[in-house]
Order: sequence, then C-alpha cells, then structure tokens
Amino acid sequence: MPKAKKKGKKYSAVRELFVQMQINRSNAQAGGSGANVGASAIISVLVTLDGVPVTDLGASAGNQNSVIPLPAGWTLLDGFNVRPGGCDASVTEFGNQGNGVYDIRIVPFANNAACSWLSGEYIYGIQIKTTRTIAGKAISLQGSALGKLTIL
Repeated sequence: MPKAKKKGKKYSAVRELFVQMQINRSNAQAGGSGANVGASAIISVLVTLDGVPVTDLGASAGNQNSVIPLPAGWTLLDGFNVRPGGCDASVTEFGNQGNGVYDIRIVPFANNAACSWLSGEYIYGIQIKTTRTIAGKAISLQGSALGKLTIL
C-alpha cells in the first residue's frame, strides 16, 4: 500500500529561537551602585525564528530608576560566576526596540545598598521561552545566549 503524502510544512512541538546577545558597559564602572542610569549596563538581545525577527516578546517597561521584572518568558541568568564580594544584577528597564531587538538595562543588585560593580568580567545569560500557534498547533519556542560584561 502506498503511503499518503503529507501536505504542508511539518513543525515539531518545540522550535529553537536564535538568540544573540551583546553587553555594553554603558555607564557602569567599578564602584557604581544603585538603581540609576549612572550605574547601568545594557544587554542587547536579537531574537529571530527561521531568520525572521521576533518582535512581540514584550513591551517596553521601566524607568531606569527602580527594579522591574522581565516580561513573561524572559529569564536573566546570573549569579553563577559572581566574584567574591560581588552581587547579582537587577533589571531597571526593558526596551522593545523593534525588528527583534530588545535592550535590558541592569545595575548591581538594587535591594542591597552595599552592592556595587567590581572591576572584572561578569557573565550573563538570557533564556526565552514562549508559545505560538503555527499551522494551527501550539508550538513552544525557546532559546538562550551568553554574554560577557567587562567592568573597568
């Protein structure tokens, strides 16, 4: 018996987002602290699916001066290489720049006044998990990236 031909593109239940990440030191420098622009660094993230920018992974939020959560599905991974005496990071702004580009402003952990940037390297990760309906089926989209911030 001949096999019936399947029509259309087949999608698995999980698809990989291509996530690229760069970190700009911006205003961050050794000794900088607090939830303010003067102590912040910016993580820029580009997200694509099959080469097409993914533009709807969160709306811009935050005023750069207080801690905010990342949009649903976003996770900032830190704390796995914190230097002795160093602190985790806090997010103070999320910006959807369009065309699949997102900016995340971070500062040293804002809920502890003693936290400040130390000179050296910090490694951060971004993980994104979301769902979409593609070809009538619920598909899980996920991806991640690592980036290095160097504080002088």
